[in-house]
Amino acid sequence: MYCPNCFSVLQPGVTRCSHCSFDTREYAHSTDALPLYTSLNDQYMIGRVLGQGGFGITYKALDTFKNRVVAIKEYMPSNYAQRTGCQVVPIPGDTKAARIFERGKISYIDEIKTLYQFENVQGIVQIFTHFQENNTAYLVMEYLDGCNLKAYVKSHGGRLDPALAGNYIVKAARALQQVHAGHILHRDISPENIYILFGGTEIKLIDFGAARKCVEDSEQENSVLLKPGFAPPEQYSKKGNQNTWTDVYALAATLYYIVSGKVPQDSLSRMQADQLQPLDQMGLPISASMAQAVRHALEIDYAKRTQTCTQFIDELVCGGWTERTIPQPPPNPPALPTCIVTCVAGTNVGQRVWFKPGETVSVGRLAACNALVPSTDMIISKRHCLITYNAQKQRFIVTDVSTNGTYMQNGKRLRYNQPEQIVPGSILYLAREHIIIQLVAT
Repeated sequence: MYCPNCFSVLQPGVTRCSHCSFDTREYAHSTDALPLYTSLNDQYMIGRVLGQGGFGITYKALDTFKNRVVAIKEYMPSNYAQRTGCQVVPIPGDTKAARIFERGKISYIDEIKTLYQFENVQGIVQIFTHFQENNTAYLVMEYLDGCNLKAYVKSHGGRLDPALAGNYIVKAARALQQVHAGHILHRDISPENIYILFGGTEIKLIDFGAARKCVEDSEQENSVLLKPGFAPPEQYSKKGNQNTWTDVYALAATLYYIVSGKVPQDSLSRMQADQLQPLDQMGLPISASMAQAVRHALEIDYAKRTQTCTQFIDELVCGGWTERTIPQPPPNPPALPTCIVTCVAGTNVGQRVWFKPGETVSVGRLAACNALVPSTDMIISKRHCLITYNAQKQRFIVTDVSTNGTYMQNGKRLRYNQPEQIVPGSILYLAREHIIIQLVAT
């Protein structure tokens, strides 16, 4: 038996994983989802549900051939299909549902194939393969460790600093540039579909509108399929002139939301009475030029709107959304340190702490600890682990004092409050792979 979250081996009768603390007894999911440990394509073992929407279900899964964790999205339009065993079948007796389901599946597969061209594009989730089974289609993607932008904003007080928000949106726009160059639109940009990787510096675009489009092209009303506040008016009509400016509107609406904490007024209601409040009139640290860059991209008339991601990026930069700082040389380190703890992955990547044998370094989010962990990172304990160096034994001595654990590179969790000897050069994971540090002795 395996943990359906991290896929570590569970001993017989054990329900709580010793590595990630996931408890199978507390796991609950929709009856539409596949059962845990279902085998797909004789290669993938299904784990827990990562997310579920009106068009599909996304699972965490183990690729048993390559021994890697992946994400698998199953085509499952819940308004037109249901689960029978592992099979996905159209709603019985509904000929319209059967027609839409089959047409949608074909369109979904065709659009997946077009996305392979972006497998090496930075900022876009990587697609590994796809296949058909259980009367439906499956998309196998890289597993992203982090959270979507909506959840990230919520965890940071409901809105983001404008410079950070602008940085995320510019990165998303650059990824969209590559998509648009391939004559493809995303059609579903929103805070839910921009993923922030753990560490908080990189983003990935997810959930391209393949499943959404296949139902739009059927007889369903478009308005049911759109996210009010983020969709421009042309998306509400089958004959609407959708192009690069359509994604630009959604991207600008996302920026509006993450800096203000408010979903923009829906585009259809704006056509009747435009009451969208300018960002520079909300008491936020946003200038008139910054607000105008967003307002231009949120024009109701697409002909008057910012036309491309390239133009949108230029206007954001000129408006002052991204910081323009001259890189400063790093400070000189102290004279020939003996021991170094370096953050090699996480928000403070590159930060170092120097110390001498016999001294103790406390790693954690308390200000009194060090610069390796942000004080706002609640996944890391106030004091997460203690590190010292025994010059005689030429070993680091690490003591875990955390809630979420300190792990070796082989996945072993250090025993709580028990000093353990660690070889210099070793990698340690704080709270699994949330923050990674390396121990070096010179």
